[in-house]
Amino acid sequence: GWSSCEEDLVYRMLVPLKPPPGHCFHLNLDTKGKVLVKDTRLRVELECMCTRERRLGDMLCFLHHPEDELMRSQEASLLQTFCTDSYLDVKKTIFWLQELMTAASVSVSRAGACRVTVLPSTRFCKLKLTSAVKTSLYVELILAVQQGD
Repeated sequence: GWSSCEEDLVYRMLVPLKPPPGHCFHLNLDTKGKVLVKDTRLRVELECMCTRERRLGDMLCFLHHPEDELMRSQEASLLQTFCTDSYLDVKKTIFWLQELMTAASVSVSRAGACRVTVLPSTRFCKLKLTSAVKTSLYVELILAVQQGD
């Protein structure tokens, strides 16, 4: 979606967030199975990857290997990196996305197409794109998770 904020244009992009292999997401639900509006935290659980490990050999199972072996041979789990108490931490995740966008903005700015500035935010990743003629465009990357199929 987009909106006009005074003279600036703001584009809002919904970015689907999918769990990496060995992880699954669960939304907090009430007793009737409906998503809680006030407390929409995303719980992260580890899944057994033993079958994949035997078949593809590309990663170790987070559930069935000792932590020291996992740390030596592969990246930390999502739980260790982006979670607080088994829930996805929005601030940690947004900080990671902002760092990723900051690194990418260096390449875009060098190409001369426009200047990209990552703006501070704790709920989404906000970018300011400035053209050579000094017109600005804002892009908000909003992370979302699909429930069910």
